[in-house]
Amino acid sequence: MKLIDDERGTYLMVLPVSFYRIAEGRFASESAFAAHLRLLKSMLGDRVRALVVAGTELTPERYEILKTSWVEIDEDKEDILFHSLHLADAGHVEFLKRLPRLMKELHREVARARVVHAGPSFLYRPTSFASLVLGKSLKKVTISVTDIDNRESARMNYETGRWSRRQYLTTRIIHQTWDHLQHSLVARMCSLVLLKGKGLADDYGRSRPNVRNFLDSAYGTEHLIPGDVLNQKLERLADTKQPLRLTFYGRLVAYKGIDHMLCALGIARESAGFSATFDVYGDGPERENLETLTRNLEIEDIVRFHGGVPFGTEFFEKLRDLDVLLAAPLSQDTPRSALDAQAAGQYVLAYDTYYYRDLAASGAAVGVVPWRDERALAHGLVRLHEDRRELVDAIRRGATFARENTQEHWLDRRFSWTQAALDDSLALGI
Repeated sequence: MKLIDDERGTYLMVLPVSFYRIAEGRFASESAFAAHLRLLKSMLGDRVRALVVAGTELTPERYEILKTSWVEIDEDKEDILFHSLHLADAGHVEFLKRLPRLMKELHREVARARVVHAGPSFLYRPTSFASLVLGKSLKKVTISVTDIDNRESARMNYETGRWSRRQYLTTRIIHQTWDHLQHSLVARMCSLVLLKGKGLADDYGRSRPNVRNFLDSAYGTEHLIPGDVLNQKLERLADTKQPLRLTFYGRLVAYKGIDHMLCALGIARESAGFSATFDVYGDGPERENLETLTRNLEIEDIVRFHGGVPFGTEFFEKLRDLDVLLAAPLSQDTPRSALDAQAAGQYVLAYDTYYYRDLAASGAAVGVVPWRDERALAHGLVRLHEDRRELVDAIRRGATFARENTQEHWLDRRFSWTQAALDDSLALGI
């Protein structure tokens, strides 16, 4: 990474996000996050010298698996720089050995920064939270971001059987106490606190002007479904003889509940008149198991696994042809796909968790069914197939929601809040 020597300072992001160093001056990032970094850097303009992302680094083997949905960033041309904190698969002992040197590196990066953007950390990886404390001590503008409310995840993981009672109690007593202490402190300490979820913002904001509920969308204006394409789609959807085009896109991991979606589809298919297809975009460790389950349920004729696709306009063009995004999270989840679905003119049928309830209450095209109830998910699919008016009206509502909540919209908000914090710091002589 090239050195920064500029009185404007940097915009430093210390995040639990992985990158890959390709060569000197070039690194790779997951495609949607790379687009976010580029847009943020464009909005910052010359207010900072560079945007610096400090995160973990993938091994070559891991990058080889993921690279189809990643893109490269040229540090010299784009002034977006990557600082590797440690390997993403580093164990606790390896991390602790590196910690003294890591804290020196963090102190150096924070000292160069004008803005420090991070958030609460895992107990055994406290780098993000430490950067906010360093930023506060060095009188920098500090922005804390939390993109998921995990307070119910321990209970959910225990109820699904994925966690033992010991894991559940350890998380509730130790890790959730740690998270609570961090959130309580950043709400009082940081220049700006962005929390994803109304409940989280209400509980820790307590009317503090620096604490905001933040909808962190990734899609841009260019990804919105055009009006004429939406109208054609809704004309097709109004015809109950046409099959529903279902989809999932994201990592194929156990907690996403993709097996629940497949089982629900198998149940729904038993209903007279129901017809659907299911397109799955993404890769992950569960893919082989999911393909086996598809064959066992005898629905392989309507289920297609496409693998990972880079985030971007071409992907959204594929999504516009699909009607209903399924979401069956087995623990709390705030995936960008729920928002991308609104931009693509899709309805979201989800298990009832706080994130999807929030989106539904905000006007998005989202419907929920009881958590972990595959039969209720199946009944929801059958209802959507039969009541096309409900589906068409909801997707129109979702398209309006999408236009009002683009990434540009939310970055504009975040930038105005950040600029106010910068102005305050200048007024105070910081």
